[in-house]
Amino acid sequence: MTAQRTSNGAAPRAEVRLRAVKRSEHGSDMALSVRSRRRARLALALLSIGGLAALAWAEFVPATLRPIPRLTYNASESVPVGWYRVDPLDHRTGSATPVPSVNNIVLVSLPTETAALAAQRGYLPAHVRLLKRIAAIAPQAVYIDDHRVRIDGVPVAAVLATDRMGRPLPSWQQCRRLRPGELFLLGTTSPASFDSRYFGPVHVSNVLGMAHPIWLETRR
Repeated sequence: MTAQRTSNGAAPRAEVRLRAVKRSEHGSDMALSVRSRRRARLALALLSIGGLAALAWAEFVPATLRPIPRLTYNASESVPVGWYRVDPLDHRTGSATPVPSVNNIVLVSLPTETAALAAQRGYLPAHVRLLKRIAAIAPQAVYIDDHRVRIDGVPVAAVLATDRMGRPLPSWQQCRRLRPGELFLLGTTSPASFDSRYFGPVHVSNVLGMAHPIWLETRR
């Protein structure tokens, strides 16, 4: 009888211990999940603060003294919104290394007149560099007619006559092959993208670096 009571009493105690272990494991999993979410929020906050600080700092530093950012945030819908790593291009040899090609996303400085127009109309602040996708390079042929952009005869994008404020937009009214070193930049994800369809091709010397997405936002 004593042995029976001991056996019957041990089973509930073992079950209690098992439940306690399970609760402990569940609590540990929840704690890890909470810590992981906190780390992710902290990392995103630090990236955002760093990006905003870099933009604010850039406003007060002459363009000639401003280093090429290794990390940049894109808020424009011309390319996917998010954070990009920028690999600088080496122009010292007379040709960019690596060589930009079609579909590459590049960090580019706008030509002086184009940058002035963009700042005047509020498209973007002065001296801010842009991320744009390369749609064509030499010797591809680019045609703009009838409010359409055609590359090698294939329609790829529309050309708007006015911006969102109803102001007339400039247009690169040419039909020709791109010359060596020219890049035609085009944002196909947004019809309002301010790109080469309005200011024409840019020279590779305006390209500061090749951009690679590292964290993209999902917008609904």
